[in-house]
Amino acid sequence: MTFEELLNDPRLGQALKSDVPTPLYHQVYLFLKEKIHLGDIPFGEKMPTEHQLSEAFSVSRITAKRAMDELAEEGYISRRRGKGSHVIYKNRAEHVAAPLSGLLENLKVLGQETQVKSLGFKRAIPPLDIQERFGIGPEEELIQSIRVRSNDGIPFGYYVSWTRDIGDSYNEDSLQQSTRLELFKQAGVHLDNVEQSITATLSNMDTALVLDIPTGRPLLLLDRSMYDSEGKLFDHLYAIYRPDKYQFDMKFSMK
Repeated sequence: MTFEELLNDPRLGQALKSDVPTPLYHQVYLFLKEKIHLGDIPFGEKMPTEHQLSEAFSVSRITAKRAMDELAEEGYISRRRGKGSHVIYKNRAEHVAAPLSGLLENLKVLGQETQVKSLGFKRAIPPLDIQERFGIGPEEELIQSIRVRSNDGIPFGYYVSWTRDIGDSYNEDSLQQSTRLELFKQAGVHLDNVEQSITATLSNMDTALVLDIPTGRPLLLLDRSMYDSEGKLFDHLYAIYRPDKYQFDMKFSMK
């Protein structure tokens, strides 16, 4: 579902919770902030108007304006009279260098010991920031996969990935049976380098629903890029984790 389609979804207005401490304007702010982080509203994209937001979320124009003002104050969007609001956020996180073998082994274990459910799988034109990362044109498609990962029936991870086409073996059914790393290996893809950064965010209505938590809860946001043996970006992943159900450990050697 595109961001524009999501704004027209009648269920969106029902996602706001009036019986929680988080104010309505902040719930709208969290939703939009997360969409910007995930690239659903990419850099340079024009934001919905206050009128569109008030209708989509069934809130007042004042509530919608306050959410947009907060995004502007934190540097996510710029607001110019007569020209609307546009996304100015770019991920500038520094990447940590670590041995690839240990990372991939941890991912393999995670895939074997938890359960994954597909929420969407399709060929699609990615948002602008993903196009720039992959160095592709505005009409080129990648494979988008959206998944939720659980442990003993409790969801703890929400994933949005973009991957280059590797053939029919990489499909929605195969992702239910094997890890993505296994499918990449079977298709003859040799991963050579991984860059990732981790930051903190808060759950919005979208992620709160998927992860079965209230809005406004702290979450871990992982940004991971995998490169093949030719140094070409092959796969990009946004992963959002519940810190109460997922712990990210790293071990470094000083040798």
